[in-house]
Order: sequence, then structure tokens, then C-alpha cells
Amino acid sequence: MNQPPPRTSRAPSSPRNSLDTNAQLIVDQFLEAAITQHASDVHVEPLSDRVIIRMRIDGRLHVFGQHPLDLLPQIVSRLKVLARLDIAEKRMPQDGRFSINSPEGPRDYRIATVPMLEGEKAVVRVLMQNLAKLDFRRVGYTERNAQLYETLLNKPHGLVLHCGPTGSGKTTALYAAINYLRQDWRNIQTIEDPVEGRLDGVNQAQVNADIGLTFAKLLRGFLRQDCDIILVGEIRDPETAQLAVQASLTGHLVLGTLHTNSAMGAISRLSEMGVPSFFVGTALLGSVSQRLVRRLCKTCRQPYKPSAELQQQYGLRPEHMFYAPGGCNECNNLGFKGRVGIQEVLSFTPDLRDGVCKNISEPELNKLSLQNGFVNMFRDGLGKAVMGHTTIEEVYSAVRADGS
Repeated sequence: MNQPPPRTSRAPSSPRNSLDTNAQLIVDQFLEAAITQHASDVHVEPLSDRVIIRMRIDGRLHVFGQHPLDLLPQIVSRLKVLARLDIAEKRMPQDGRFSINSPEGPRDYRIATVPMLEGEKAVVRVLMQNLAKLDFRRVGYTERNAQLYETLLNKPHGLVLHCGPTGSGKTTALYAAINYLRQDWRNIQTIEDPVEGRLDGVNQAQVNADIGLTFAKLLRGFLRQDCDIILVGEIRDPETAQLAVQASLTGHLVLGTLHTNSAMGAISRLSEMGVPSFFVGTALLGSVSQRLVRRLCKTCRQPYKPSAELQQQYGLRPEHMFYAPGGCNECNNLGFKGRVGIQEVLSFTPDLRDGVCKNISEPELNKLSLQNGFVNMFRDGLGKAVMGHTTIEEVYSAVRADGS
């Protein structure tokens, strides 16, 4: 008589397996939440007694969750596996990227790990999507500034620079510029560190300092590849600066970024890197400086009339209104939802170019630019505050370091 097979019972899961499962669930949750809450970065931070997860939403960090410290190695390992990093290496920084399929399509992420006192900290950057739809007006340019910038981009050759600190939207604006310029008959090549997003029909190269592949070395190579347009992700050393100017003077349109506070500051920064004033004045078509400010939630923003003192200070008319944040379910009671750029676009007119070549002072150059209709970043932000896009406090906070 056949005997029934012996009954088997599942072995109890080990604490290690339980930790791994919990870590995977935590990673899945915060990656999904980063998309739904429109976060730009997720921070996995080890403290003395716990792991804290924070998300950067509209430029500010918000706590998403807290977990026992013993989950940290599994959380970081899970992220490393996704990015194909070395899970055994915990003493040195590592960085990589990965993609996850979602109902809306594939989502791209970049991860950077750094050893801290209590363990490894990981920061996950949510990379930009829908790059083909980027244009200047969608990223906050006024119609005036968009037309002025397009005029610069329509020049056959020269140098156009984007200025501002990290996180001010320079890369987004440059990608919008590439979208505007992209044509089948043009050869566009970019040097980036790292590549933030893939642009169809554009040749993109990534810096690799570990093997000596620098901005300058790639740029030298590009000059032998029949380029029409070159994007230099960051001009941060004299060799790259001089090569970029040389390329712009020999028939290429060169776009790049500088870490300066203002559009006018691009002139002195290039000079500090050893580029003679005559070449700066000859090569530079224009420069753009920008910041990102929080956008008011349209559902709950509250209008208010500025005081007579503010009206006089900023040249407002009596009918002008400002807006304050409210709070509703649409914006998670923050009063803000999303961000908007405030910009200044400086076009190098003949008299301004002549002033640069003659090495006149920056205050004198500022006077010349104002005579030619230049609108600085604060005035641009003030206009957006009056239109209800943001608050005057956000604008002031963004530009006060510039003395605008």
C-alpha cells in the first residue's frame, strides 16, 4: 500500500533573511515614493541609533522614515546590487546608476555611497525624465528671456555660459538648449560629469577621472571630430576654459557652465582662469545666471496687497498683488508644489563687448548692461512673485547672496 509522501514544513526564516527582505521592501518603498512625491534625491543616513530616510522635495529635505540601524548594511547593499557596485567595498566612495521599470515607463537613478562614522551613507538621485519635452518656457523662462536666449543660440559660433551654484537648474536649461538646437544636419557632442539623461541624436561622453579622461582631454578630442555644437558640462580649470574659448573662436557654438553668482561674473571668472580679456570679449556671446525657487500651490495660495513701503521699494503699481503659501491636500499642506526658475540673460552687445576687451571695471559693465535693457535675476523673480508663481521671500532668499 502506497504511503502518502511525508509532510514537509518550511524552515523558519533566519534573522539575516528577514533583514534582507525588510531592506528590499524599504528600498522599493522609498524609490516609488520618490517618484510619486517628485523628489530629486533620497538620503539614506546612518545616525548613532537609527537609519533615517530623507527626501529632497522642491529643494528642501523632508523625513520619509526611520529604521533600526542594523538594517543599514542591507539597505545600502540592495542599492549597490541594483547599480552593480561592489557590495564588499565599504571603505571607499562608490557611484553608479540603475534603471527600474514602472507603470509610467523606465525610471533612471544615480547612487553615490560614502563611508561615515556609523556606516555608509547613500544618496540616490532621481534623474530627469521626458527630456525631449524640455524647453525654456517650461523651465521658467519668461517670453522675453526665452527669445533673448534663442537669439544667442542661433549664432553660428561663440561661447554661451550658464552660471549658478549646484542645484540651480543649469543642466536642465542646457538640455533644453540642446533640444532647441537638435537637428539631423548638426553634430552635437557633450562632455558631462556625470551624464544626467540620455538625449536622442546627441553624442554624449562622460568624464572618468580615474583613467585621466578629463573635460580638457575630451574637448581636445572633440575638436578633431567635426562638431557643430559642443556642450562642456563644467568649465572649472584653466585648460578647459582656454580650450572652450578656442573652440568658440574656430567655428563652434560652445555651451558650458561656470560656478559664479551672476551672469556678469562669468567675465571675471574666465579672466581668473587665464583667458585674456580680448578673447573673452570676442568669444562670449552671452551668459545666463539662474536659481530655483519653490512654486506656490495654485490651489491654496493666498493673495495679499503689498504695503506702501514695498510698493515704493520695488516700483510696484497699486493693483499689484503678492501671494503667500496656504496649505491643502494637493501640496501636502506645504503651500508649495514644484519649483520655478528665476533667471537673468546677459547678451553681449557691441558696446559691452568693447568694454570687456578694454578691461573696464565690473560696475561700469553693469551700467552698460542696464542701458541695454538687462533685467537682473531679482527683477525677474519679482515679476514671478507678482504673477503668483512664488513668494517675494523665496526670491529674496535665492538672490540675496548676490547683492541683487
